[in-house]
Amino acid sequence: MRLTVLLCLLCTVAAATPAQTPAQTPAQTPNAGTAPGPRWCRGNTHTHTLESDGNASPADVARWYRDHGYGFVVITDHEKVTDVGPLNAQLAQPGKFLVIQGEEITQKVVDSLVPDRRRQAHVVAIGISQPILPLGPRGLAAGTTMAAVYARNVGAVLAAGGLAQVNHPNFRWSVREDDIAQLPDSIFYEVWNGHPWVNNLGGRDEAGRQSPSTEALWDALLTRGKLYFGVASDDAHEYHAEQLEDPLATHPGRGWVMVRADTLSAASIIAAMKAGDFYASTGVTLADYRASSTKIEIRIAAPIRPDDVNRFHTQFIGRGGKVLADAYGHVASYTITGNEGYVRATITDSNGLKAWTQPVM
Repeated sequence: MRLTVLLCLLCTVAAATPAQTPAQTPAQTPNAGTAPGPRWCRGNTHTHTLESDGNASPADVARWYRDHGYGFVVITDHEKVTDVGPLNAQLAQPGKFLVIQGEEITQKVVDSLVPDRRRQAHVVAIGISQPILPLGPRGLAAGTTMAAVYARNVGAVLAAGGLAQVNHPNFRWSVREDDIAQLPDSIFYEVWNGHPWVNNLGGRDEAGRQSPSTEALWDALLTRGKLYFGVASDDAHEYHAEQLEDPLATHPGRGWVMVRADTLSAASIIAAMKAGDFYASTGVTLADYRASSTKIEIRIAAPIRPDDVNRFHTQFIGRGGKVLADAYGHVASYTITGNEGYVRATITDSNGLKAWTQPVM
């Protein structure tokens, strides 16, 4: 059994220990005792700067995330790895904030059967030191397939010691289940991308062609036995003051991950994410999450403001995207029978904000 165990606290030391099972590895078991334990911190894994098509400098982008309570941000400009040493020298705060190197590999594939005559196969590389260039002139590959370029680019990221993240699969309605179903386990998949034009919810066109939501596509992949970890991220490009309030601007603060890491360092964050010790969110914060081979327990964080009266709906989801159980309120649990294929949870509040836990397989 592959088991993901999370204790979800916003940048605080984990203080409780979930039930132990033989399936748990030390990296997945929260600290139980009096010594300082793993910390849970908010992070963004996909953002752009003036180094590619963003409109703010890397320093200004990093400063925005630092000043808005994030523990880390990964700078992922197109075909560019920004040296974060000077950024961390200027902006990092020990135990509170750091910047991690990354890149977005902006791969496109010629396909005469789609209206654009090309499909998009973008991949974020987290924690690499040298850029990985896409195939083809200006990143447009001909005479190949989406599956082949994904295999090549994800393989290059992993070979470089990085983490690979499949980005916005519904951007230009580009990615289909078979395109990414052969990728290795433990890659990252954007179940939610904060860019306003990436069609997270899927849809049907006038000709009857149906594309699933990014969440439904994730379930289809999990149903095939693929252990892909769900990520929410900003994909931010616009940071000017007037754009931060514009719902159609590509501004930051729309999606993030909560990662449990032993220390606030790039190596520790990358190791924790590789182990699946994180959840994705657009605004729902978990106070506690525990998973064993027999039970999942979730406790949603108490409101910060006294006038916050949000209500919460938790759905436990299994094979085929089937809703296994519904729960309402700040506490939810599910008893695992072993026949579900996998179990994950989606938590939605009464304002439409969400959190997604990783699958227990």
